[in-house]
Amino acid sequence: MTMQRLLQRYHAAEDLNLCGDQESLVTHEERCSAVASCVFQSLMGETEYYKHRTSLAAFILQRDVGGDEDIYEVVALGTGVTWYQGWQEYDGLLVHDCHAPVIARRALLRYLYKEVTLLYSDLPGAAEKSIFCTSSKTQSLVLKPNVFLHLYLSCIPEGATHSGPSWLRQSTLHLNIHAKGSLLPVSECPPSVLAAHVCCMSATDKLLKWNTVGVQGALLSQYMDPLYITSFIIGSSMQQKEAFAKAVAGRLQPPLDLSLFPPYGGHLPHFYCGPEVKSIQSAPVHRSHSINWSKGDKNVEIIDASTGQTVETLFSRPPSPWSRLCKAAMLMYNMQVQCSIMKLPFQDSYVQAKASSDQYRRVKELLYTQLYEHGHGMWPRKLCVDSFKVSSLQGPDRDSWIQLNWDRH
Repeated sequence: MTMQRLLQRYHAAEDLNLCGDQESLVTHEERCSAVASCVFQSLMGETEYYKHRTSLAAFILQRDVGGDEDIYEVVALGTGVTWYQGWQEYDGLLVHDCHAPVIARRALLRYLYKEVTLLYSDLPGAAEKSIFCTSSKTQSLVLKPNVFLHLYLSCIPEGATHSGPSWLRQSTLHLNIHAKGSLLPVSECPPSVLAAHVCCMSATDKLLKWNTVGVQGALLSQYMDPLYITSFIIGSSMQQKEAFAKAVAGRLQPPLDLSLFPPYGGHLPHFYCGPEVKSIQSAPVHRSHSINWSKGDKNVEIIDASTGQTVETLFSRPPSPWSRLCKAAMLMYNMQVQCSIMKLPFQDSYVQAKASSDQYRRVKELLYTQLYEHGHGMWPRKLCVDSFKVSSLQGPDRDSWIQLNWDRH
């Protein structure tokens, strides 16, 4: 089924559902595919950047509002097929990994910060609009009841599945890393390259990690329980879907024992095949460009992976070259949340802020240890690139580009 036919079927079903026609219902995977494509088309129009939909990743919130009615809403998306390959820099201002699932996840973090800030806002009715509530068990934030997070991928991410169907029969599934223009097993990456150049773990391996520790990351773990992806919808064949599911959820055998680390626990997401997105047009003109957007942003932002900085286009005129998704921006978002909840002193060091999430760090270390002990490879550490503070950022008006502004409607 082509994407155009799927969108027509989806919109027709939406209209008929209002009349209770159950035979017209679209499936979960069709609906996720359709809403992701609709939002991306509304943002990019019929421009050359619409061709980037072949590498689209989108996070979708599903809300069960009672009866047979569910609301599906795209809250973050990203595109991209490459990464920054220069020397390491230590100010947190460059975006290193511009592959679609990674960019979409960083856009999701920006959205989650908006929702946490909204919850703690003193504006009338703000807390009711937030997707979060406080857990009675942990006193940390969790999604409100009957709210679920899904990830739509228009294609299988690169990584452990890149070697084809034979990968399914392998007993040891190695971690892979992007380094010096290639994707290779971590064990084959020279230490000198790891130490000096920007190297990025494959998106498949990062999805494995997020399936264990949650997508919220270390900084947000100070305020919220782990947030897991309920389902993956991949534009792929059934065989590719099986390989991807094994890479993300079936690689840890025996399963990681997290009984000592509540609320972390074994998570088994659902995997669906969505319609494959194959562009009949030429490949994207700007292959190094990566698009990001999260709910509430007025415009998309475009990052040039060759520089790790933003570029000015018809859609994106950023006030500075530094992306709203870089680590320094995330640290500033974290400080804004600390200000909202009156947490003192502020953590102006990125590495110290990450260290404050002790439970998250311990679960991550347990994951790395088991991967190594079972022959998958050693997950590289990036301590140096995390060693920056807000005070080290350049420019007298550095706050202007990293304020967590968004439309409240």
